[in-house]
Amino acid sequence: MKKWFVFALMGLVTACGAETGANANTAAAADDNAVNGDKIRAVMEEAFEGIKISDVRPSPISGVVEVEVEGRDTVYVSNDGSYVLVGNLLQIKDGEVVDPAEQRLEQVRMEGISQLDMAQMITYPAEDQKHEIYVFTDISCGYCRKLHRHIEEYNEEGVTVHYLAFPRGGPAAKAAEAMRHIWCAEDRQQALTDAKLTDKISEAELGECAKPVDEQYSLGLKFGVRGTPAIYTPEGKQLGGYVSPAELLKRLD
Repeated sequence: MKKWFVFALMGLVTACGAETGANANTAAAADDNAVNGDKIRAVMEEAFEGIKISDVRPSPISGVVEVEVEGRDTVYVSNDGSYVLVGNLLQIKDGEVVDPAEQRLEQVRMEGISQLDMAQMITYPAEDQKHEIYVFTDISCGYCRKLHRHIEEYNEEGVTVHYLAFPRGGPAAKAAEAMRHIWCAEDRQQALTDAKLTDKISEAELGECAKPVDEQYSLGLKFGVRGTPAIYTPEGKQLGGYVSPAELLKRLD
């Protein structure tokens, strides 16, 4: 099967994660799945031409493994490799519905955010900071531009905005090259604002300062970013794409 078809299927999946909790089924699944990782990887990569299996790990369901594709998408595969489920696996826990995959991603994001170098992001700080958000952005994205038009309003509401680069077309995209120049500009805040609001691209000389663009793009993939803007809290919770200042405050409070 062609790679493009796999990613068409992935479009149906929402990035999500949750703690599954320890129970007999999980333990049994772990025992079963541990011996099938190599087999599942081989079966999947042969059946779905061109994909890369990043990880195979136990799922909460005995006889089913969780397979990570291309470092960000998750599907569920029977231990014999004959069935593939594309979609969200939800768990009913203590009377509530949780998403184990999203909870797992939240942990990945929280750890990744805690290790970020503030100097490598482009930050618009709130004078009276009440909240911080981390936003993966692309200068060619219409909704990213819409969000940035309200940057002063976010700041006035006490929200500090940390931007990370996520050129949607990948490191070879035209937007990625433009963003490298922005990240190397003497005034990066102004350079990013100019690019988003007036299409004026910095001509700053490239150097080590350009490296965060590719690094942040890779981090975004690990976080499960599928489009921009992608907004996260320091705890790794996903707040959505474009969100108005008023709505953002509701989600943060």
